[in-house]
Amino acid sequence: MSVLLRQFPTILNPHFMAAFVAVVMSLVSSISAVAGPWSVVKVNGREYVTDENVNSFYKFERFAKEESDRVFRHPSLIMSWKTGSQAIYINNIKFNLSFPIVEQGGKAMISIVDLAKLVDPVLRPSYIKKPISFDAVVIDAGHGAHDSGAKGVKGYEKNYTLDLSRKLEAELKARGFKTVMTRSTDVFLTLGQRVAIANKTKNAIFVSIHFNSSGTKTANGIETYSLAPQGTSSTNGGSPWSSFLNGNIRDKENIALATSVHAHVVHEFKSIDRGIKRARFNVLRGINKPAILFEGGFITNPTEGAKIDDDAHRLRLAASIATAIQKFKGAVGKKKR
Repeated sequence: MSVLLRQFPTILNPHFMAAFVAVVMSLVSSISAVAGPWSVVKVNGREYVTDENVNSFYKFERFAKEESDRVFRHPSLIMSWKTGSQAIYINNIKFNLSFPIVEQGGKAMISIVDLAKLVDPVLRPSYIKKPISFDAVVIDAGHGAHDSGAKGVKGYEKNYTLDLSRKLEAELKARGFKTVMTRSTDVFLTLGQRVAIANKTKNAIFVSIHFNSSGTKTANGIETYSLAPQGTSSTNGGSPWSSFLNGNIRDKENIALATSVHAHVVHEFKSIDRGIKRARFNVLRGINKPAILFEGGFITNPTEGAKIDDDAHRLRLAASIATAIQKFKGAVGKKKR
């Protein structure tokens, strides 16, 4: 650990996570003021913004740098970068970037794509322009029927996703939301059918429920996906995608929704944080509303799989996701212009 990070122990303090969703999803006024225009720097044909420009724009109270580390600090929010890394941390939550942090002339720089499509909507969700006004949630229980999904230590993914989706439906209804289930029984739906159900549902967001698997039994933790922006690669590899997809209309809301759900679950369950990631899953590509795919842990891990198999654990997970969705609704697009 560098000297710089030791100067800010709250970055690594799990108790500091308690403030994350409340603060980040309703940005404090001292950061929200716009300080001026971005100063764009081109590196190898790609546009970047410097660490100093980011610091001045968001008016962080303290900015420190040492070798490859950069830390931006507000009393209730800390963001850390490392040059060469393709991930940043905001209040100890991991965000996977589309492009690595680069260094030039002693300054660390973040790509304009990541700044506009990740950092800004996470730090200032209330500034998202023309967000959807929703009162409904489309809940997509992954897999079904002959498509059993992954086989875990105690059961199949399709059964866990359906049960969690039913519990999430009840939790959301108790909070005043309308709900639509892509499937409420053990049936098979194509990805196209799931997208069609979502797109015809008015005033809604979309949450696809899955559980993870790995050939390595030690793999564990929570990860959450939103659609990769145009011109970027998926977190897990592949070539950059130049075409604009239907789901890219909601890029900023997608990442804000993913942040709320992911951070809330990771904090509440003290889970391993595998990060908020980007992918072009077919079930996200054609969605015309804010959409995420949530991976609620590894059913192939003996310890985590046993928890997922527990009914009480899934009920807590459903309540956590529902609360996060409620916070997302209360935070996005509320800034008066």
